[in-house]
Amino acid sequence: MLRPSPLLLLLALPLPAEEDPAHRNGAWPREFKSKPVRFQVVQDQRTATQLVSTRHFRMVSEAKIVHTQFSRFARVAESVPELIRNHPMPLWAPHGQGRVDILLCKDEESFVRSGGSSGAVGWWDGHRNRALIRSDYFLAPPLRENSRLQPRADQSLLVHELVHMSMAGILQRLPPWFSEGVAEYFAVCHQGDGWYLFRDLESLVRDHLRWAVSRNKVGETYHLVPVGTLLGLDHPGWLRTAQTQFEGNAYRPYATALLLAHYHFHGGAARRDQVAAHLRKLHRLSPRSPTPDFPTEKADEIQRRLMKYWSSRGLQLAFTE
Repeated sequence: MLRPSPLLLLLALPLPAEEDPAHRNGAWPREFKSKPVRFQVVQDQRTATQLVSTRHFRMVSEAKIVHTQFSRFARVAESVPELIRNHPMPLWAPHGQGRVDILLCKDEESFVRSGGSSGAVGWWDGHRNRALIRSDYFLAPPLRENSRLQPRADQSLLVHELVHMSMAGILQRLPPWFSEGVAEYFAVCHQGDGWYLFRDLESLVRDHLRWAVSRNKVGETYHLVPVGTLLGLDHPGWLRTAQTQFEGNAYRPYATALLLAHYHFHGGAARRDQVAAHLRKLHRLSPRSPTPDFPTEKADEIQRRLMKYWSSRGLQLAFTE
């Protein structure tokens, strides 16, 4: 039991987030901007951890973080439930009603001890309904080659894990390629401090993948995990696949999953409606009901379409084990 001594900081009052009219009317949003949120910081004198409480979350930080950073992180965290709850795709399915813990672990040892997987930098613990983040990576992620920028917190890592939180009630009924792909989709759309951009998505995805799988580039072609491999994975299989990737790049399956999420969300109204109908069906299932198959197409056909589509947008793809 934590026994913090109270230290209340000056806070901004919560304001409604900005969203475009199309979003409110059920159409796909073009962008979403969150406003500053109210939060409270206390210090646990016994463990020296900092506790930050917002409407939906309680961050527990083992690393020393300044007030301005907490202000940004609180805003990012609270942007996720507001965005997903109001999104036209029926993804919102949180588990439980109380605040969700976000543990900012100081290093990998603390991260693994708390329940995270070795080699990972973020982890959604569905059994304890909490997110684990390696703060040594989160606060100072690797910079892109030749970048002259100062290290900046990887806020999109926080977005990724909290999207999982938003879908926690149906997560076990979703194939991992979809749940991980959707989490990456929103993480890539996130431009910082709770601002999400959904227009010009092709450029965002292309530029992100050029950096994230640069180690797996041969000539002008980026080599990703085959679609057929991902479609057949369960959750333990997903973890094994991520941990055994060529050149040690655990992001390769996430890259394919990101493209699959984009394919199902932006591959036409019929495909999008089919996915939405499936999600609504999952919301209505009783705990003992079997999970229906996810509505998708043959892996070879999807793969062929992905290669053709992204080739015309400046991203040459190959799908190899």
